[in-house]
Amino acid sequence: MRFLRSKLKSQCDAEDLAHEALVRFLRAADQTQIQTPQAYLRRIATNLLIDRAERGATKITDRSVELADARDLTAPDDQHRDLVGREELDHFNEVLRKLKPRTLKIFLLSRVEGYTYKQIARKLGMTVWGVKWHMLRAIEHVDRHRGER
Repeated sequence: MRFLRSKLKSQCDAEDLAHEALVRFLRAADQTQIQTPQAYLRRIATNLLIDRAERGATKITDRSVELADARDLTAPDDQHRDLVGREELDHFNEVLRKLKPRTLKIFLLSRVEGYTYKQIARKLGMTVWGVKWHMLRAIEHVDRHRGER
């Protein structure tokens, strides 16, 4: 629980993932002898976090709007909304600047350019697992700084 709580804002989400990790761990323990139970459970929890992040990326992509279309959604004379939007964009850019260069590159390739993890791995000469690791770090970083401003 402590590991998941450190990675997630929501206590409820941490409890749900901890429950799922424990269920998977117990299923695996029934079938085989586990030499390092703590490490195995942590790996299950990490994989669940990665799966959750990937599902979240899909949800964000499904709800995103092309920039040209987004301009049509705002009223032309809504200066307050424009100002707030610019402030949020500046804040988000500042948060992204704090990422390590490789993590930032992977995050932008995925979220801005639309590359899959497999394509990013091939493009940067790394494993898919490495891309997932960097994406998890980036998403955690953005989540941690989301409420600031």
